[in-house]
Amino acid sequence: MEGNSTADVDLGWDEPDTNSSLSSSAEGDKFFTSDPALEQRKEECEELHGQIPLPDPSLGAYCPRTFDGWACWNDTPPDTRAFAPCPEFIHGFNPALLAYKDCDSNGTWFRHPQTNEPWSNYTTCVDHSQLGLLQSVNNLYIAGYSISLIALCCSLFIFCFFKSLKCKRVTIHKNLFASFIVNNAMWLLWYKNVVDDTDILFQNNAACQVLHVVLHYFLVSNYFWMFCEGLYLHTLLVVAFVAEDRIMKWFFLLGWGVPAVLITIYAIFRGTSKDQNKHCWMTEGPYNYILNVPVVVSLLLNLFFLVNIVRVLVTKLRAVNTGPDTHSTRKAVRATLILIPLLGLHYILVPFRPHEGTSGHGVYLIVSAIAASFQGLGVSLLFCFFNGEVLGIFKKKWNQHKLMKEGPNSTAAMTFSYMKSSMADGNTTVTNYGTTIEGDDV
Repeated sequence: MEGNSTADVDLGWDEPDTNSSLSSSAEGDKFFTSDPALEQRKEECEELHGQIPLPDPSLGAYCPRTFDGWACWNDTPPDTRAFAPCPEFIHGFNPALLAYKDCDSNGTWFRHPQTNEPWSNYTTCVDHSQLGLLQSVNNLYIAGYSISLIALCCSLFIFCFFKSLKCKRVTIHKNLFASFIVNNAMWLLWYKNVVDDTDILFQNNAACQVLHVVLHYFLVSNYFWMFCEGLYLHTLLVVAFVAEDRIMKWFFLLGWGVPAVLITIYAIFRGTSKDQNKHCWMTEGPYNYILNVPVVVSLLLNLFFLVNIVRVLVTKLRAVNTGPDTHSTRKAVRATLILIPLLGLHYILVPFRPHEGTSGHGVYLIVSAIAASFQGLGVSLLFCFFNGEVLGIFKKKWNQHKLMKEGPNSTAAMTFSYMKSSMADGNTTVTNYGTTIEGDDV
């Protein structure tokens, strides 16, 4: 699903004088049991070596043919540098470039000075022109999700604390915000604990796979609660009478239950696939359509809801306004524009990912990162912090605080006391020229 996907892996390849995580023959073998694709590549390499005759022993010692987990290396004379194409299955590598492996003068492969293991240099495979951009995009995701997480937690606290905000619409908001909060937290864990650690990617243990499943469950749930928001608003405008208690049961089933079914099917298929069960399931595969197709359908339905909401609002505004139709149309469009982040329709603006290396690819990555990571902040601002009901409650609380601070002899306090006593005496006609404070309904 675009907009919430990892930009790429920060491989962190280092030169030989640092603690490199580059593959060597020993390092490659320890991943064979967890990655069937590596076993297949090893078998292909051994088959290829079986077709090449061994070097003449009279010519001296040769560095022996080997497979380091990523590339296949042939017998190499001493003091020679062997080259091999960069693997295309590693994120951030350019297959058009070449990796190399040095054969020392004594006929043995160069060993890393810190690990003392045979070492192949894949630092030349990294596309440095894109590496900085990808690191910046990942940092943008982390910053956006962190800021949104703080704003969403504050918004959810406000919705839960003030009882006067309790209604079906706010209940849907609370569930949407809860899915946002867990989804953003899961993405932060994913970036910090998986994307930044190449060893975890290749170990492909159960912990990172479980994190992937939980992350994508709340991601899909987040989209489905956006759909519930759109469906609820559309139902209120189109349907004359709505049994809200009954419809809320369906919303809970749709927002939390359907994603659970989808992610279970996805996890079963991907976990039992030899080709797709690798690298913590980070790469996109055919089984992602199990999640992507329902999400795309929900976004298209929300787009239909938004268009129909605009149509209904324009029709109603024309019925009550005598001004030009263009004024009514502009008024309706302005009123519905704030629904775009709530319904997730900004993702439709970037549906297709340009090919890597093109001029639009970098722009696409940045726009997608901003749209995905800062969506929670936008929704919090529009539907909580800038909401008239919420602002009214805070204004009332602030006035009550000032009243208590000024003391019982203040003009506002005396006016408030006079109003309460007059209403207690049955006098419902009250003329008030001072500051009035409503009773606390929270």
